[in-house]
Amino acid sequence: IPTLIVLDPQGEVITRQGRVEVLNDEDCREFPWHPKPVLELSDSNAAQLNEGPCLVLFVDSEDDGESEAAKQLIQPIAEKIIAKYKAKEEEAPLLFFVAGEDDMTDSLRDYTNLPEAAPLLTILDMSARAKYVMDVEEITPAIVEAFVNDFLAEKLKPEPI
Repeated sequence: IPTLIVLDPQGEVITRQGRVEVLNDEDCREFPWHPKPVLELSDSNAAQLNEGPCLVLFVDSEDDGESEAAKQLIQPIAEKIIAKYKAKEEEAPLLFFVAGEDDMTDSLRDYTNLPEAAPLLTILDMSARAKYVMDVEEITPAIVEAFVNDFLAEKLKPEPI
């Protein structure tokens, strides 16, 4: 598959997803496509799920504004993690996604054997064939942050995919 990697003037990688970005932003309005802390899971960016552990917050997207509210909920945590690792000149250990209701999300739930519940907070590590599921009634920033910190500290028990 052709790959387009976008570099800054110093030769540092801005994004390894240039091909996807061009396809999604044909007018290049968001060029040079600095990574967003939280992505809405779609067919075009789903391949990133295979690159390493990903926090995925599944929501009922038929409820107008729920996807946006979910992004706002996890964005500060994603930004904090990204900044922490950038300061150490390391790549962030997690990608962050919000997943609505569509065929691709249904396929992902089926493949990973996840319940149809929404909201559902998960960390999926396709390369390790492992999943971590936070089973709570309400998802708050504190719950998301604790879940992420426990994952990074290797305190969570993985379930097989």
